[in-house]
Amino acid sequence: MRNLISILIAVFLSIVMVSCGESQKAKKDTNFNLHVTITGMSDSTMVFLKEREENGWITVDSSLLSETKATLAGNIESPDVFYLIIDKVRGAFPIFIEQGDINFTSDKKNLRDYKIENSKSHADYENFMGNVLGSFDKKVQALGSKYGIAQRNGDTAEVARLENEYEGIQNDKKNAMLNYVKEHSSSVVGPYIIYSNAYMFDLKQLEDAVNSTGKSLANNKYVKLLNDKVTTLKKVQIGQPFIDFTQDNPQGNSISLASIVEKNKYVLVDFWASWCQPCRGENPNVVNAFQKYHDKGFTVFGVSFDSKKDNWIKAIQDDGLTWTHVSDLKGWGNAVGKLYGIQSIPQNILIGPEGKIIARNVRGKALQDKLKELLD
Repeated sequence: MRNLISILIAVFLSIVMVSCGESQKAKKDTNFNLHVTITGMSDSTMVFLKEREENGWITVDSSLLSETKATLAGNIESPDVFYLIIDKVRGAFPIFIEQGDINFTSDKKNLRDYKIENSKSHADYENFMGNVLGSFDKKVQALGSKYGIAQRNGDTAEVARLENEYEGIQNDKKNAMLNYVKEHSSSVVGPYIIYSNAYMFDLKQLEDAVNSTGKSLANNKYVKLLNDKVTTLKKVQIGQPFIDFTQDNPQGNSISLASIVEKNKYVLVDFWASWCQPCRGENPNVVNAFQKYHDKGFTVFGVSFDSKKDNWIKAIQDDGLTWTHVSDLKGWGNAVGKLYGIQSIPQNILIGPEGKIIARNVRGKALQDKLKELLD
């Protein structure tokens, strides 16, 4: 009986090992293989190749390392970004996968110093990120040190000058990304970079980026996502009717935007979160506007990108935000954020008496001036 049990256990383990390690050899029905080599890593380590979708991670393949090596395989129509994840290692390694055999090489002692071979798209991506965008990041880093000193010294003129210089660097960075798409219209790297930084661009810039991509990328995932983004943003531009939605307030009651709009002349839909410092910095200005113009028909409808209810409620109380608030507590996955194409906060839209959007992202003095124009 003991021998029989031992045999059954051995068979079971062999099946598990085969199923976990079946991707170590190139599969006949796949068109790419990622050959992973991690020097010094234990053979008991699992590696995963995953794809990031809107609703989370999708595992494409997985394998146990054998003598520091593993092969992960799958099928793609065109180059795409996948992520290598190593069990018990924090973070993921983005890789542009193409059809064919690609090599990932690293060392356990310094995993972040990895090398990708046989992927032209990845080489193009690394070159752009390191040599082009990297130069802007260095400028911003140097600017940050000067900015901190100016703030500590109370040098408001220097703070303002550095803020203007920062805006200039950011504009140059945006133009570099847009120019890359135009100059490399058949490369998937361009639309990937634009989509990953979509929050930086306005509608026209996103449209220009999409129109700059070649016909060979018509079915590319990132081009499709950018098209979807453009479609969404077009629906919420100035002059468009507001899109209604319903979410719960802190007490658990469902509140619709329509119910707020019908009771007020002007409604500022404010996208924010307790953890967003720029949002918290803008809150005193919004409170001032609310107190000044609420009796004249103005109100605020707060949509939070929080995921922790206690933090959300505390921020409302601490900042004295006495208007109506809602959230689905899904963080960046907030359904209203997707409906309105929100990828960064703070953001807002101002809805007028006819139920149409009359302004977007009015903050600071611009908000006060707009309300003065409308209600004084």
